[in-house]
Amino acid sequence: MTESHETQNKILCEVKFFASSAFGRFCNDNHQLATLQLEAELHNWRACFADYIAVQKAYVEALHGWLTKFLLPEVEFHSRIRSSAAPYRNNGPPLLVICHDWLTSMEKLPDKAVSFALKSFSKDVRALWIQQGEELQQKRKVDDLAKELDRRTMAFQKSENRFLESQLIEYNKSEIEVGNHNTEYLTEKKDHLEHFQKKLDIEKEKHHSCVQETQRIALNGFQTGFCNVLESLAEFSKASLKMYNDLVNCIENSEKVGNLSYMEGSQDDKVNKNPERSLAG
Repeated sequence: MTESHETQNKILCEVKFFASSAFGRFCNDNHQLATLQLEAELHNWRACFADYIAVQKAYVEALHGWLTKFLLPEVEFHSRIRSSAAPYRNNGPPLLVICHDWLTSMEKLPDKAVSFALKSFSKDVRALWIQQGEELQQKRKVDDLAKELDRRTMAFQKSENRFLESQLIEYNKSEIEVGNHNTEYLTEKKDHLEHFQKKLDIEKEKHHSCVQETQRIALNGFQTGFCNVLESLAEFSKASLKMYNDLVNCIENSEKVGNLSYMEGSQDDKVNKNPERSLAG
């Protein structure tokens, strides 16, 4: 697991751009929905990870508490006047020592770093979702302006065609004055179209900037936020592996020593309490 997280982190940190054919295209509703689903999965991931840690700690605490009920009175006396770790570490029951070390080691695991990294990456994904919304809004604005420009252009072309057709017919003096008026009208309409085209070009440039910003947030968010998640998971895996290796070593050492003292109901206690039966056996 540690090697997998480290490999994933290395690959992601080396990414300079997305080479996918879909990357660089305009954002759509499906993209924004996918981003929202990713954010939900990150929240769920963080919650599941927190539950995983909490359940393990609760299990070890319950096991440790249950084992302490079988301590002999002298150990309980020492535990009241000294550090509870002292009798465990020196010559306490192996199971109790293991549970105590297990619980202590779990408190030192870097699980908070993983939780923080997931929370931070969730914020990056939320920022991406917001930016995608702004890009979509700007895209709709550009589309609406483009449709309006097409409508006005068609209306202008119809007016211009009617005017050109009228030039082919002979006019009297009054009609020529009307023709001059139509020419001014067409010139004014043409100026309006050019102004509207400039407005559309400005909005297109804004949309292009939105697209670039969306791509920047996506790339930086994954390179920074997701890399931090994978890095923290790798460190957590290393610490967990070391913790369980140490516990295994502790168990093996305890088995070699055969230490069963301070546990009520142990074989030594039975022998001491019934010496005659022991000798008879």
